[in-house]
Amino acid sequence: MISDTYKSLKNWLHFNNLLDGYTLQFRRWVEVKNAKTARYIVIIPAGGDSANEALTRDFFRFVIISAINDSDIVAVNDRADEIRQSMLDDFQINDVISMSPISGITQSNTEEGRFVFEFTAQLIISR
Repeated sequence: MISDTYKSLKNWLHFNNLLDGYTLQFRRWVEVKNAKTARYIVIIPAGGDSANEALTRDFFRFVIISAINDSDIVAVNDRADEIRQSMLDDFQINDVISMSPISGITQSNTEEGRFVFEFTAQLIISR
């Protein structure tokens, strides 16, 4: 089951045209079989406040993953930057009151030849 917060984030990404060409996943990255050209956006919980409060401050990692041996790594890096920048410009949707990036974008690589760009953001969520 997908929580309301994840649904809100999915809607926000879709509304801002940030999902085009990417497969969205929650909690963990799962490689789609025989999909070497697939690109992914993965949203992973990274701690936060007590869920018993009316407002919580939760942290999420946004992970943007390129295709295997992607020929346009700059576009994938740009997408990570667009998501991060959009949080500053247009962040409110449904139960998510505020989104603030709290880290820069880091890069790593997988053994299979994928580039991984990620950053962490704090979300203020109305329960």
